[in-house]
Amino acid sequence: MTGVAETRNGIQALLHPRSIAVLGASNDPRKLSGRPIDNLKRFGFAGPILPVNPTRRQVQGLPAYPDLDHVVGDIDLAMIMLAAELVPDAVRACGKRGVPAAIVGAAGFAELGGAGVALQRELAGAIAESGVRVLGPNCLGMISLPDRAVPTFSSALDEDVELRDGPVAFVSQSGAFGSFVFNEAQQRGIGIGYYVNTGNEVDLSAAELLGALVDSEHTRVLLAYLEGVNHGRWLLDAARRADELDKPIIVVKVGRSAAGAEAARSHTASLAGGDAVFDGVARQHGIVRVDGVEAMLDAAELFATGRRVTGRRLTALSVSGGAGALLADAADAHGLELPEWDGVWRAAMAKAIPAYGSPRNPHDLTGSLISNPDILDRALQVAVRHPGTDMIAVLLGCADNCADELIAAIERAHTATDRPLVVVWTGGSGRPRRRLRERGIPCYTDPGRAAAALGLLAGYSLRGALPAPARPTGIDRAVAGEILAEARALGRTQLDELDSTRLIAAYGVPVAPAFPATTAEQAATAAAELDGPVAVKLLSEQIGHKSDVGGVRLDLAGPDQVRAAAGELLERAGELGVPEARVLVQRMARADVELIVGLTDDPVFGPVVVVGLGGVLVEVFADSQAAAAPVDPVTARRLLTALRGARLFGPVRGRPGCDLDAAAEVVSRLSWLAVDLTGELAELDVNPLVLDAHAGTVQAVDALAVLTQGSALTRDGAPDTDLEGA
Repeated sequence: MTGVAETRNGIQALLHPRSIAVLGASNDPRKLSGRPIDNLKRFGFAGPILPVNPTRRQVQGLPAYPDLDHVVGDIDLAMIMLAAELVPDAVRACGKRGVPAAIVGAAGFAELGGAGVALQRELAGAIAESGVRVLGPNCLGMISLPDRAVPTFSSALDEDVELRDGPVAFVSQSGAFGSFVFNEAQQRGIGIGYYVNTGNEVDLSAAELLGALVDSEHTRVLLAYLEGVNHGRWLLDAARRADELDKPIIVVKVGRSAAGAEAARSHTASLAGGDAVFDGVARQHGIVRVDGVEAMLDAAELFATGRRVTGRRLTALSVSGGAGALLADAADAHGLELPEWDGVWRAAMAKAIPAYGSPRNPHDLTGSLISNPDILDRALQVAVRHPGTDMIAVLLGCADNCADELIAAIERAHTATDRPLVVVWTGGSGRPRRRLRERGIPCYTDPGRAAAALGLLAGYSLRGALPAPARPTGIDRAVAGEILAEARALGRTQLDELDSTRLIAAYGVPVAPAFPATTAEQAATAAAELDGPVAVKLLSEQIGHKSDVGGVRLDLAGPDQVRAAAGELLERAGELGVPEARVLVQRMARADVELIVGLTDDPVFGPVVVVGLGGVLVEVFADSQAAAAPVDPVTARRLLTALRGARLFGPVRGRPGCDLDAAAEVVSRLSWLAVDLTGELAELDVNPLVLDAHAGTVQAVDALAVLTQGSALTRDGAPDTDLEGA
């Protein structure tokens, strides 16, 4: 598999083919293998359409060829409509013929398991041998309206309708469902210029295609329906490029309720399991995630206008007080404001509407505008001039009889401002909604849907700049390498608390002072050196969560308490069968807030950092945020403030606020540890990371590092990484 930068020719041939061959083309346009030819003819593909069928001289009125070798001229794209077992050889034939891209429609590969998996493996080998870029298998093909290229057997084209081109590109891993979405978008007047179904993604993935489409001058908005993610870092590269170009990526990803990975020895897996990593990484990189198709198309309709906002202030003009109240509730739920206008502007609105209307936002224009549409025109002219308005919503219903005047008033206002203007038109024939959309004015049937779309637009418009993390100073990677090498030499797959805290200290993370002890007397001596209340904990690489086995004693003062606690824990170690048991004596740290910072190597996105409210009840709180590593302190701070319990960081009942910047610095440093130790470190928990608001300090008082089964250490003992110096 080659990198994205090396694959543009094949992808461009797929998206913009100048000639298309269909292997296994049927003469019957009703058959799956005949539909691509029929679609290409019906929708006006201008380039050569080349049916390949060894049993026919003509296919659907076009000259047919027995094989690719008999085709004269270049072939940009081959659509392979053959039985699954014939596909690998067909791909090889494409490679020999110099065809840069192919679409495989057949099912019967890895989705079936067993022999299908082996067949898909063979197909992957054929792709590697041939150099052909392949879409599929088990896919419906694609639609490229700028070129009128529709090599697909999708039912979305069954109706002989005029396809609406536009600035939206749509990539879907599901073929049938993607076709339903494409068709619904066409019905709503949303112009989708590109629709690509990726199927099993044996080669081309949704992430790679989004990366190509984001650079298309034809595209302003990208949509994706995902069931999973292949090449997660490519998706993040596409998101970064989309952010640079102000082209939103709006995603529906199923699987929010999937069970997370089981956490055998670490809390992090349970916090990062299921959907949490995708959700956090998407938010981190400016990907707009929505919960369903309706929300995705609602957002696409608004985002495709290209208009953005500079604030969250919404002005609403309504024919109904009830509809205005409904919008106000929905707006609040989606982070929007309906601020009160000042006296001067309220008086201006009062002059524009009936005396029995309401000049307060949301403005009630009353049902009188049905008989006097000029009311809406006057009110809109006030709204578009109002300096405290970031976006405008007009709420109407039925009113087909005066639709011409109302639409004209809305269009004048839309032209007079560069701020987003949406219409909610409930009931009636539906024709006014179609006419408004034809004029590029987003139109909805429900105030809640309009508010949700506006809320997404506000969140996207007001997003911060994507970070470019810089490696912190004060990192000693050599020490980290020595710790891991020593553990490997002893055959360990888990570090004890002492070595785990040494590991994070090598990355500049402050840790609570502590000493190991093998006897009760040594523990008492260590406590005296620490000078203050201490904790005594079992110390063994075999015990991950010490509190679960009664292996922790807290707030011990004086040598007698420490001796007694250490003796009990050493005895407890014997009961647990722990050889060479030790205890760790640690100075107690004041904890106004306890956090967990976890690191894991996600199978899709690679090294990931997870932050949440910590302590022994971490799974009970289940309050966490995730991001792809590395993160800079600004991003780390956003993760912390996004926690549901973030109010705990501020002043609470007379105590000062916590040093959130210091906590963010720790999260950032640990994220670099995750990057540097990729391949070495399976998981790491720092739990708890305690924040002392009175002293303004942040300290790690416990840590647990779990190693991978293999080793990625380089010869000099330093972990290898391709992000060195990033």
